[in-house]
Amino acid sequence: MNLYIKNMVCNRCIMVVKQELENLKLKPLKVSMGEAELSKQPSVKQMQQLNSRLLQLGFEILDDKKQKQIEKIKSLLIKKVQSGDVEEHFSISEYLSNALHKDYSYISRLFSEVEGITVEQFFILQKN
Repeated sequence: MNLYIKNMVCNRCIMVVKQELENLKLKPLKVSMGEAELSKQPSVKQMQQLNSRLLQLGFEILDDKKQKQIEKIKSLLIKKVQSGDVEEHFSISEYLSNALHKDYSYISRLFSEVEGITVEQFFILQKN
C-alpha cells in the first residue's frame, strides 16, 4: 500500500516520516520523497494517529488523486535538481512525460491549476 505525503522535500523529511511510520508499527518497505510504501493496510486508528502526527510535523497525507499526481511531479523535479544531473538542454516536458507516461499538456495544466505556478517556475525555484 502506498501513501502519498505532501511537503517532503529532503532526506531529513524521509527520515522523519520513516521514524513516525515505525513508531506506529506500520513497517514501511520504502520511504522516498512524497511517498511511503507500507507492507499492509494501516488500521483506521493507525491512519488517524499518523495523519495527526504528520500534520504536527508539517506534512500531510494526500487522498485526492490530483494532489497525489502533483506531489509525484514535484518529487521527480526535486530529485532531478538534487541529483545535480541537469543537462544544459534538459527538457522538463520530455522528462515528466516519460516518467509519468502522460501527455505534458495535461501535466502542465494540472500543475498550474492546483499550484498556481507553472511547472517551469517550480523547477527554477528548486534550482535556486
